[in-house]
Amino acid sequence: MVPDDRKLKRLIAAASMYYKDNMLQSEIAGVMGISRPMVSRLLAEARECGVVTITINEAGSAQELLAGRVTARFSLKRAFVVPSRGSSTRDGNSSVARRAFTFWHDELEETEYTGVGCGYMVGMFSEYAGTRTPDPVPRQGEIFPLIGGIKASFRSYHTNELVRLIAVQSGLNASYLYMPALFDSEDEKRMYEHTEAYRDIESRWMSLTTAVIGISNLHATPDLATAARFGRALIEERAVGRILAHYYDINGRFIEPRNDIAMQIPLSRLRTAKNVVALCADYLTPESLLGALRTGIITHLVLPDTLADQITQPSDLQ
Repeated sequence: MVPDDRKLKRLIAAASMYYKDNMLQSEIAGVMGISRPMVSRLLAEARECGVVTITINEAGSAQELLAGRVTARFSLKRAFVVPSRGSSTRDGNSSVARRAFTFWHDELEETEYTGVGCGYMVGMFSEYAGTRTPDPVPRQGEIFPLIGGIKASFRSYHTNELVRLIAVQSGLNASYLYMPALFDSEDEKRMYEHTEAYRDIESRWMSLTTAVIGISNLHATPDLATAARFGRALIEERAVGRILAHYYDINGRFIEPRNDIAMQIPLSRLRTAKNVVALCADYLTPESLLGALRTGIITHLVLPDTLADQITQPSDLQ
């Protein structure tokens, strides 16, 4: 029997306090001015008429349960939680990179125009690709950098090399970006934006269907180029992390640079990608991850179980 509107409101009120607010039946009785047995009857009726439905999650592992909680809490398309307890830092991060690659390669749809970021975890993603036997039938599409290269000894910041490794394994056509991630001035950047090379990479960014990115902590001391871009804004506006060279705060608000000298895909274009797969290292802080998730850009997340635990537990960060 369908309850009338007045009864329905009472059922919803009782069920919300019991199931959502975790109140005792005696506490609900006090709030509603009724007896505890009456609260019990209201809860039973709420289940019978469909106000309350109970779902049993038949996850096969603790990681699957955690992944479901992360997916639901942050409105993701999908999350993958990788076991890392008891593993070395490198082994745990390698497991995250392998799971991210197999998801991108074997399960994810609409990867025909894939853009690749940079950093430690994206470097491990491409490193794992380099260990796999190339696909017998080349995939259709292109792969390209989302940001220019950085002159560093770490290969994980050489974006063209990361693209090359993935292209060799997958058979996707590689397009390269022969420009630095950060120019010396806005005038220099504008000059490059009028070149054929820039128009080529811009057309790839416009076709982007899937992005593979890492999430990075905020360095305690910014490098000179970052200091030149933002001045004191990262400190004053309490930045907690970055995606590519875009910095954000704990609430997911991106911080505007004082000087726009970065060569990277615009946020407006990244937001329109169907898939944005983010990889998390085990040393990523919960603040950095929460801020990244709150930007609304990430659609798929791959992270270690220790970090998943931290962001799904009630805390002051939430």
